[in-house]
Amino acid sequence: MAKRNRLEIMAEILSLCKQPQIKTKVMYGTNLSYKMLQKYLSELQSRGFLEVHHSLTKYMTTQKGLDFLEKWRELEELF
Repeated sequence: MAKRNRLEIMAEILSLCKQPQIKTKVMYGTNLSYKMLQKYLSELQSRGFLEVHHSLTKYMTTQKGLDFLEKWRELEELF
């Protein structure tokens, strides 16, 4: 298996979080360490691609994140 790049990992997180997910499920689903997951979750949140439902502590992809995933899939089809 080839090493994933930053955008591939972000797309994987956003795809998992189309449905609200707890941090542990995202960590295992993406096969990232806790430290790396924190980095990606923080960046995705700060850019508006991911939001946290604080009462449930679940992560969910925003509309902006869904738009990114759509464009990402279009790019993947070209290659």
